[in-house]
Formats: sequence, structure tokens, C-alpha cells
Amino acid sequence: MSPVVLSVGPGMPYGAPELKAVRRKYMARATVFASGLWSGVYLLGLALGVLVIARLPATRIITLPYQLLPTPPPLTQQIPPPAIAIAKPAVATAGVAVPVPDAKAEPERTIATQQEMSIQGPTPGALGDSLVVAPPAEGDLPKLDDYVYREEEPALITDAAPVYPDIAREAQVEGTVLLRVLVGKNGRVIEVHIDHSIPMLDQAAVEAARKWVFKPALNNNRPVPVWVARQVRFSLH
Repeated sequence: MSPVVLSVGPGMPYGAPELKAVRRKYMARATVFASGLWSGVYLLGLALGVLVIARLPATRIITLPYQLLPTPPPLTQQIPPPAIAIAKPAVATAGVAVPVPDAKAEPERTIATQQEMSIQGPTPGALGDSLVVAPPAEGDLPKLDDYVYREEEPALITDAAPVYPDIAREAQVEGTVLLRVLVGKNGRVIEVHIDHSIPMLDQAAVEAARKWVFKPALNNNRPVPVWVARQVRFSLH
């Protein structure tokens, strides 16, 4: 009498020896099917991600030089005029001090209020643009009439009185030379500009100004270069 072999489905015999015989074939099929399924899911997600990124609006980057960055508006409507640092005048000791006119001040500036700034138009960020403030370069110096924001004004540390020129003394020339000097981050004078000139006395005033040493102006506890106005007075009487 021949043995009876039972099966649980078409082509699937019943029993441990039979199952061991076909396990490699079905394991390989399952592995290939699972790998193909997950590869398809991954490629579908990648395609959707590329499609979403392609439909996003383009973002422009606007680089704004720090010189064009406006000063922050005050919290009150009383807008003080910009301060200008004026050190004590250096005097050529050749006589009695005489009164001199005040230093020339910067022209009055008008700063927009917060309400005026809000109605000027949409900001770059509102249009999808990215606003980037370009930091000043290491050797970038302000021009003569540039406003440089600072929290602490420069202070004179080392003064140098001018040498009265002999030709001016013989010609009885006296008066006040008004200078503006650019004080660097190290407190030294980098440039000298003459605002009020007396030809015979200008050179002596400039030579004295180049010997001045200041405590530099500070912004956020960091030194910044600024222009400072100062008088150099020459008096014979």
C-alpha cells in the first residue's frame, strides 16, 4: 500500500521535509518583492520632494551695505540731533586766551518715525526676499560726512599743542583753525580735514592733530572709526 501525501494548496505539499525543500525559492521571491516595494516607495517620495521644491517661489538675497543701514528710530517723538564729539581746543601758548566761536556742527537730520517707516512700503522680507546686512570690512573707513552709530564718543587722551610758525608770528597772523580728524579703532588720527582755514597756520594745526591720541568710540563695546571736530587756536595777545 503506497503512502498518502497531503497538500495544503496547489503545488504546496504538506510536511516538514517538503517545506524545507521549497523554502529557498519562496524566501528569494519574498526578498525580491519586498526590495522592489520599498524601492518604489523611496523613489515616489523623492520625486514628490523634487516637485514640491520646484514649485516653491524663488528667494532673492539683497545685500545691504552697512553705510546704508538707517539708524533705529527713537521710541519717543522728540528726536535729538546727532551728537558730534568736540574735544577741548589745543592752544599755542603765546599769549592770553581769547574767546573763539563754537565748532561747526553737523547739519540737522530728520529721522522718520516708526509710523512713517511702516507706511513707506513693504519690507524685502514681505516679498519673499532675504535681507542681509553686509558687515564693514576690516579696512573700511567712513567718509567725511558719513554718520557712524556709536554708543560712546571718543575721548582725548594725549593732547599736542601746535608750534606757532615764525612767519605767522612775524606777520601778526592769529586765529582758529577748525579741523575734523578721523579717529581710528586704535585711537590714532588717520586723516585730517580742514573745515576753517588760515593759510599760514594750517600746516602747524595739521601736524599737531596727527599727534593726538584718543580713546576710540565704542559701539556694542567694540571700537569704531569716527570723525571728530576740534579747534586749534593761535593767539599772540
